[in-house]
Amino acid sequence: MSGEGVLLPAAGAGLVGGALVGMTGVGAGSVIAAALLMLFPDLEPQVIVGSATIQAVAMKCVGVVARRQFRLREGRLGVAMAAGAIPLAVAGAWASSFVPGATLRSVLTLVLVVVGVLLVIQAMQGEVGSGDAGAGAAEDPAPVRVGVFGAAVGFIAGLTSVGTGTLFVSALAGPLRVDPHRAVAAALVAGMLTLIVSGATHALLRHFDGAIVLGTVLGSIPGVLLGTAVSHRLPSRALRGVIGAGIAAAAIIAMARMGR
Repeated sequence: MSGEGVLLPAAGAGLVGGALVGMTGVGAGSVIAAALLMLFPDLEPQVIVGSATIQAVAMKCVGVVARRQFRLREGRLGVAMAAGAIPLAVAGAWASSFVPGATLRSVLTLVLVVVGVLLVIQAMQGEVGSGDAGAGAAEDPAPVRVGVFGAAVGFIAGLTSVGTGTLFVSALAGPLRVDPHRAVAAALVAGMLTLIVSGATHALLRHFDGAIVLGTVLGSIPGVLLGTAVSHRLPSRALRGVIGAGIAAAAIIAMARMGR
């Protein structure tokens, strides 16, 4: 698949997904991959997964650099999560050549809806993370605990391209009780490191379409810069709600696609 007819719709998917990633850390897999599935229904799922993963490397690199100006001290959290995720991300990318993804996708989308709704409820109740961005009042979770969550996410991300943003942010902002602004920044670091490895694996397996990768990158890079600028203007409590709504919306989009 190639040509100008692919670039424009792929760029549109990248722009929307990139803006959501910049604002909430969510969208690289869940929104962009779901959009590509709807735009290119005849393409093999492995190619959609690989294309979404490879383009996300460039997008998340830009997102990480853009967030450095906010000095959120996200590096340690991001590296700890990536350390757990990377080995299983490789295994998941390799397994995607052999394992049908329909059942896993169905279960995953249901989980995403639940996680998204819970984060919205937390935002409405203001139970956790209501401090200012980067305040860092709460002690960070232990690196080993962060790595365990990362390992669980890594395999799912490698297998389906969903997880490096959605589930990393969900784990950090939810059970790990990290401030939402720092959670987004740390998830971008972890996602970038994990996607470099899983993206290389997909590339070696030829699970990608060059025109789709180029188109989504052209849209996602300006999108992530725009989303980052908007994100820092939101209070932590509001951002938690946006994260939850974004996760739930991505899951609903994926479920709607599976029901076609």
